[in-house]
Amino acid sequence: MASPVINQPGSLLTSRKWVVWVILVVLFGLGALIRFYDLTDAPLDFHPTRQLHSALIARGMAALASDLYPAQQAEIAIQQWKLEGLIEPPIMERLTAFTYLALGREVLWAARIYAILFWLLGGVGLYLLVKELKGIDAAIIALIFYLFLPYSALASRAFQPDLLLVCSIIWAWWAAVKWARYSSWKWTVVAGLLSGFAIFVKSTAVFFLFGAYIGLVLFGKGIRFTIKDKRAWLLVLLAVLPYAAFHIYGVYITGQLASQFSMRFFPQLWLQPAFYLQWIGQVNGTVGFPFFLAAILGIFLLPEKSHRAMLAGVLLGYFLYGMTFTHHITTHDYYHLPLVPLVAAGVGIALSTLARQLLGPKWLTRLILIAVLLGWIGVNAWDVRVTLKRNDYRPEAAIWKELGETLGQGTSVVGLLHDYGYRLEYWGWVTTSVWFTSGDLRYRELAGQTFDFDTLFIETTAGKQYFVVTLFGEYDSQPELKGKLEKGYPVYKQTGDYLIFDLMHPLKEQR
Repeated sequence: MASPVINQPGSLLTSRKWVVWVILVVLFGLGALIRFYDLTDAPLDFHPTRQLHSALIARGMAALASDLYPAQQAEIAIQQWKLEGLIEPPIMERLTAFTYLALGREVLWAARIYAILFWLLGGVGLYLLVKELKGIDAAIIALIFYLFLPYSALASRAFQPDLLLVCSIIWAWWAAVKWARYSSWKWTVVAGLLSGFAIFVKSTAVFFLFGAYIGLVLFGKGIRFTIKDKRAWLLVLLAVLPYAAFHIYGVYITGQLASQFSMRFFPQLWLQPAFYLQWIGQVNGTVGFPFFLAAILGIFLLPEKSHRAMLAGVLLGYFLYGMTFTHHITTHDYYHLPLVPLVAAGVGIALSTLARQLLGPKWLTRLILIAVLLGWIGVNAWDVRVTLKRNDYRPEAAIWKELGETLGQGTSVVGLLHDYGYRLEYWGWVTTSVWFTSGDLRYRELAGQTFDFDTLFIETTAGKQYFVVTLFGEYDSQPELKGKLEKGYPVYKQTGDYLIFDLMHPLKEQR
């Protein structure tokens, strides 16, 4: 019996439904396989500061709700969690803490499983979205780019909310397209709920959703019709309400969110050419600048005007996002993660369109396209595997545990430490205060803050027992700090991994 045929005439890759299902199963299987490789390694492979921030929160939540930890450790874990404050709703942290409770022990790599599953779920949404916009060929190509881009393969293993953010944005885009097409109450509610959830996960989602809706409205339904449409207002309400409630809770009830809005906006950087060059460098390091340009081409190859406007609106939203978070867009590559599905969609549209129009007979076009895609998958999958195999971070945990035992749990410590002291806090069970790095000082100077060294040193070390150094290069780059410690305080212990000064017994000239 002939296989059922999908209603996408002229597909280059396949027109048979069962073949499409086989392709999707293989792609998602391989995508999961490369991400699950070396699953139990310590979370130091990708922005460890951000990952350990979430790890401390999850451990504190588990400690508060169970007896998984000895009494003293439980007290420390809860204290460390409370000191982390509130940045966004701790969804992944709650899930991970619940997993600890269900398993009866702390399993940090459980968070990595959640991150991978969220990214794969986003891939399902991306396939459905691009299939809706352009067809099967573009959707499969977009999915391949999304799953096997080396940066996204490594980033999608991280314990941070950005993976859930990307997933929720993709599904919100898909629902927005359905809403624009069918204008029913059903799709209004679905689009509103998915958009609201995306913004709730992380408020920066609004940049990537607002532009999409503007494009769909201006070049689809029309602004006048939309303003008069009760369903549109319901969608807005559903999209805004969840984060509005969280914002009120975090800012006006607990006050924990208030500090998250400081030192984010530096419009003076707009006038500096280096800012734009650094931004382009970040784009190149995440999705690849040539692919970014190809994606822009793909956006304008879409046949339907409202769909072109939608993706162009997302691109505009990304630009406004970067102009708002000027420091982070040039220093934090994970701020570009929402760009991955947009570029994937654009590349899929561009490559499928150009392959059909520029290559020769259909059989030759299909052969070349399949060879290119298989080559992309093979090379990138191997590259990810080599990267993960090359770096083993497990020994790091033992070093920080040893340092924690040397200092003693509950010790009052300040230091020039990796990841703002998070490694020592997590594996060493020692809550720390942090001495600024040179980069931290420059960041604060950009915000207009100034420091007097002696005053800063007195305030930072007040009541502390030890000053710990693990960032030796940074230590050498701050001669004033180095001189102050070496001339004024005895060395408590020194190894190749750390240097501890005893602040409780200053040398005579410091008394």
